[in-house]
Amino acid sequence: MVYTTIDLPELVKEAQNKNKNSMTYIIEAFKPKLQASLHQTVVQEREDLAQELSIKLIEAIQHYNLEATPGFYDFLDQIEGSSRRS
Repeated sequence: MVYTTIDLPELVKEAQNKNKNSMTYIIEAFKPKLQASLHQTVVQEREDLAQELSIKLIEAIQHYNLEATPGFYDFLDQIEGSSRRS
């Protein structure tokens, strides 16, 4: 499958079904953010931390519950509901 735009929920679903290409695509998509975060750490520890972060990202993808994630309109309803209570 070739991705022209990131459909993260679909990629996560495929990665959870053991699609290595989808898992790699997600990791590569988040790599710039991970690298930026690593620049705030000690140089000697960056390689180890990069590996640990990659493992944590893989674990998060494997255990992420797509069904429990609210849709955009559910999110808007939550925001509107909380602003009425304030």
